[in-house]
Formats: sequence, C-alpha cells, structure tokens
Amino acid sequence: MRLRNLLFISIILSIFFTIGCGKKLHFSMVTSTSMDNGLPFFVLNGKEWKAEPGAEFVKLHFYADDAFSLSKVTIESCSGKFKDRIAAYVNFDEVYVSTDVELSNSELKFDPVVQARSVTLNFQRNQDICLKGVKFYDEKQKAYRTYTPEILKATATASETASPESSYSVMNLFDSKYENAYASVKGGAGVTFTFEFDEKQTISKLKLWNGYQRSDVHCIKNGRLKEFTLTGDDGYSEKVSIEDTMGSQVVNLTKPFKGKKLIMKVDELYPGLTEKGFVLSELRFGDGEDWLAIDTLPKSKDTAAKNFDAFTKASLRKVLNRGLTGMEIASIAPEATTDLPAGADPNVEVEENLDQPTSSDWTIRLRSDGTFFLEGSTARTDYDVGQENSNRFYGMGNYEIKEIGAGKIDLRIFGYLRKQTFTNFLDYGGGDCNGCGRDCNLVKNPDPNHTEKIFQEFVTLQVRGKKFYLTNAKKTENLDFSTLELGLE
Repeated sequence: MRLRNLLFISIILSIFFTIGCGKKLHFSMVTSTSMDNGLPFFVLNGKEWKAEPGAEFVKLHFYADDAFSLSKVTIESCSGKFKDRIAAYVNFDEVYVSTDVELSNSELKFDPVVQARSVTLNFQRNQDICLKGVKFYDEKQKAYRTYTPEILKATATASETASPESSYSVMNLFDSKYENAYASVKGGAGVTFTFEFDEKQTISKLKLWNGYQRSDVHCIKNGRLKEFTLTGDDGYSEKVSIEDTMGSQVVNLTKPFKGKKLIMKVDELYPGLTEKGFVLSELRFGDGEDWLAIDTLPKSKDTAAKNFDAFTKASLRKVLNRGLTGMEIASIAPEATTDLPAGADPNVEVEENLDQPTSSDWTIRLRSDGTFFLEGSTARTDYDVGQENSNRFYGMGNYEIKEIGAGKIDLRIFGYLRKQTFTNFLDYGGGDCNGCGRDCNLVKNPDPNHTEKIFQEFVTLQVRGKKFYLTNAKKTENLDFSTLELGLE
C-alpha cells in the first residue's frame, strides 16, 4: 500500500510539473553584440548578465533549436525601467514589434501569435544594460522552460585558419554568431580541429551548422563539410558523414567518445561555387538530452580589448558601440579642421567634381566585438534624361583594422550586403538586426532589383571635433558614397 501511494504521488507530481512549469524550449545559440560579465546564456539561466558599460544599440540574439509559438517576451532589468524602447525582430525581419515606453517598456507582445525560429532584441539607446532574465511565452501566455548548453572550459585549435583570425578562428564554432565562423585558407581534406577539455567528457552526438550560414550567398560560394573522421583518447575512431543543408543538423555517433582530447580531421567537402576552402559556422557536442559548448568569453573579451585599444590610439574610442549617422558631402566646412587630435592631418579627402546626390542618408555602427551594421540610401538625378536613380543598402558583417593614425583609422569592412534599386524605399522597421545571421533555411531566387552578395569595402574614419568623416576608397564600389559627414546618433 505504501509503495502504491508513493507511486501515485510521484505520478501526480510529474503531471503537476509538466503542466505547471511550461513547455521545454531549447536554445543552442544565444549571443550578443556586447558582453561584459559572461555569455548571454545567463539571461535564460537565472543569472545576472551585463553588456559593456556605455554600449548602445546592444542586441541579444536567440536561436531556438526548433520553431516555437510565441505570444510574448518579458525582459527583467537589474536597475528598473528602461529609458528607451526595446525592439524585437522575429526570424530576422519577418515580424517586428517594440515596447511601449509609456505602458510597459519590458514586455513585447505578438498578436497574432507567431512561429519563431530566432528572436533578436535591440535595446536601442539604453545604456549600461543589466538583465536578470528574459522569458518567452507560448500561445497560452505560459512561460517556457528554457534550456541552454553547458559551458565547458576547453581549448580548440585548427591546423590552418583564414585571415583575419578573429573572424575565422576555430573558437568561433561556439560563439553563436553567424558573422563569425571557422574558415580554412585554401584547404579541405586534411584540415584538423583539436579539442582538449579540462575534464573528461562523454560525447554521443554532434550538432553542426554546415557551411557559412551568414547568408545564402555565403553558404553557396564557400565549401561545406561532407565527411570527417573523429579520433581521440583510448583509440577512439569514427567516420562521420553530414548533409549539405542549411540550418542545424544532428549526427548521432555509433559509439560515444569518452575522454579529454578529441580530433576532427576533414576527409571530403561539398565544393563551393567560387571558393576552394570550406567554412563551418557552429558546432555543439552532446550526450543524451544535454548539449555542450566551449566557453568563448575570453576570446570575446580579448577581441573587444584589442579593438578598444586601436580606436583609442586613433582618438575614436567614443564611436565603438555607438551609432554614426549623416550624409554625403562635396566639401568640408572650415570649422571641421579645428579641434583636431594631436598630430592629425587637417585634410579630409573629398572627391572632386562629385555628382552630388539629390538625397543621402547613412548610418553605420561599429561594435567592439569586431562587427558592424550599416544602412544607407542614395538618390542621384540624371538631368539630361530626367531620371532619378535610387538605391538602398543594408549590410552587416565584420571589420578589419588595416592602419591607425592620429585622428583616423583605416578599415576593411566585409560581409553581407543587400542592395535594392527601387521606386519606393524598403521598410526594415529600424533595420539594425546585425548578427541575426539570416535564417538560412531557404535559398531564395535572385531578384535583379533586390540583390544579396558577399562584399568588401575599404574606408577611412576620421574625427574632426564633434564630426566624423567616413571616406570610401572605392576599390570595389559596392557602396554608393564618397565621403560622409557623420555625427553620433
């Protein structure tokens, strides 16, 4: 009788927790454009999480393992009410909503309910972001129980890495950022990854995001993994084949690995359309229902420290984690040459005989994590034929510091670019979804008036008092501007 009663109580408790505690929701990828005290998985695990002090337009990106019904998101601040609204983008840019500053500035509602694969929160001009938690709610307004990978102490090395290392390091396999990924130089077969865990691990499955899933065109043009061999402690060896698909895929190992050192050797690739090497976006190790990821906070902090140091030497530290906005100019005002950093050249290069645009509006945001966002529009009129040509640009990706000088810094910006030739502007709802990485689930047919491409551009950013000037070297002419005069947003 006692055993029967205990069994009955156990069943009742199981039903209670299943019904009372909400559905399970797994996030293998969570990241942010700025982080200070820990990885942003903290916000789903009841731990306090902070962005870098003073950072604006901070974004948190959540990528669910499976699509889920979403009716509401709540955000709990450590320090009371947010000063500015918070915007949310679902599935990159399929759905856009924002909080109401007057009513609830920490609650986002979706009516009707949406099917979400990814959710991005943009904190706009809120600074000193500190969060106690973020919760997602199902179609019945009930909070999900969220699960994230266990974060491990380990090292990861690769036999070769493309340049710049910060954008293509093997550690990028665990940072939840589609802007960053691992990329080989030119090689394929024979490239190896070596993972050394601080403590012995059991790994019975892998989750991989094959190829460069920053965008459709990145995925197609670069090589992807097809077969690789795992070897490790105690003579472990297993050959693994994976699919040439977008999104994540799970591979169950025929026998689990148990140990501290695991080596992954590439055997064969799916060839890229134009590139000889290969790219792998993300990787997780798993056992049972649990997923494991290597801690990338030290690498993120190191990258941010190096970028802050470089921009400080150029007297441009204030622009990192902020926004710059302005328009194209044909000449520099005299006052722009005053209040210069010590040793700075007073000249700003402006294209002579510039075909001045009839309208120009640009925004660029440079992050301490090495990523950027830009959005711009330029309209030019050909008076001979009475025709106005208008283009809008939307780009996100990474930057590489090429040279530092007094009051200026030379950058290579590269990544993903949308360009639209239009008669009406596209409405992106504020646009800046940098880091969302697209939902690389469908390859869309190209539209000649709405192109997507891999791009790079070389630019110089200079400070002159309270103004900033961004000059386009026009080595590739992907972006339609010569010199922009910008101010802090």
